[in-house]
Amino acid sequence: MGINNLSNLIDAHNWFFNVQAGNKILYITALLVFLALLIVLITKRYRIPIVVGYVFLGILLSEDIINTLPFLSDIQIEWYLFVVDSFGYLTHIALGFIAFRIGSELTIKLFKRLGKDILVIVIIQTIAAFGLVTLAIYFIGQPLYISMLLGAIAAATVMVLREYNSKGPLTSVIMAVVGIDDALALIIFSIIEPISLIIHSGKAKLTIIKTIGIPLIEITGSLIIGVIIGYLTQYFLIKFKNRTKKILTLISAIIGASAIAIYTGHSPLITNMAVGFACKNFTDQNLEISDYLEIITVPLYAMFFILAGTEIKFTGLKPGFSLITITYITARIIGKVGGASSAAYLVQAPKKIRKYIGLNLLPQSGVAIAMAYTIQNKFSTSTSTLIFNVLLFTTAFTEIIGPLATKYSISKAGEIEKEEN
Repeated sequence: MGINNLSNLIDAHNWFFNVQAGNKILYITALLVFLALLIVLITKRYRIPIVVGYVFLGILLSEDIINTLPFLSDIQIEWYLFVVDSFGYLTHIALGFIAFRIGSELTIKLFKRLGKDILVIVIIQTIAAFGLVTLAIYFIGQPLYISMLLGAIAAATVMVLREYNSKGPLTSVIMAVVGIDDALALIIFSIIEPISLIIHSGKAKLTIIKTIGIPLIEITGSLIIGVIIGYLTQYFLIKFKNRTKKILTLISAIIGASAIAIYTGHSPLITNMAVGFACKNFTDQNLEISDYLEIITVPLYAMFFILAGTEIKFTGLKPGFSLITITYITARIIGKVGGASSAAYLVQAPKKIRKYIGLNLLPQSGVAIAMAYTIQNKFSTSTSTLIFNVLLFTTAFTEIIGPLATKYSISKAGEIEKEEN
């Protein structure tokens, strides 16, 4: 480190303490946690999806809204924005936990039990959503790289079945499809993102090496790192009997995997997905991973979705933003529902699976927003803002209609238990 850089670092260190920046970060953190609690109380009271509440709170705390508050001075607003920006590391940590959960829900035993038909359904509906959204967005006049990015993100979905006590063939298929779907979506995104970046920059020609070779190297490297860390993690989770040791081991593995992946130029999302998969499948023992994640991730996910909401930029919305969002949502729904139902028909799945499987693939939140976050530092501000805004509105919409569609479908399939039971 040069003398000038060291001097700048010392100056920044002195400034941080002289202006009591640490205290201001604490103030904002306390406010966000308290508001998150209020959101939980309100959403539970009125049966609103909690993610919608978090994102809406974030929107109210966004820069565009804060700038309109007359009782805040310019200095106070700048401090607020500085503190919110300083929470960036929390999003990286949350992304790691989201990816880890995806991997931990993929089990080889489930694949063997449900057979190749599940893979056929996943692949067809994923490709349908990706292809239809890409073509639809491109058809309304958006650049190819934006169309491809939105198409890749459209493949992801989120599980809402946990909200209902359902059991049966349709429920089992949905759980398997959603788990594999998100894993496949991450892989597709890891391939599409660098290709889109090349098209966006316009400074390099597309070649086989750049379009296939580099993404595959990154994915393979991420998987190798993740599997190694995952194997070591499950070894220590088995060895340790103390709950505190187990929780700290799990946290260290996920955050450590993200750090190693970023440092080595690999995908932290793919890496942590591999960590979760390895933890789940290298042992037959119940490591109680889901129980630990439920405890660890409550405040983390709250901050993640609130901070995601603060990223919205009303002043940065492109002309035709509403058309883009409506086109994205419509094309994705058609791709998911049509693709899943067609695939189920192709593999001769039972009638109720063919009829209702697609309705359970509508919600989109954590994984999709995670992908949008990774775009921010690689593409232009206008591109990242557009994609992030589209995803936030999509999240709010699908988190409302998704659970309703899921409840309707599993009720019609006769797999939801009565409340008194």
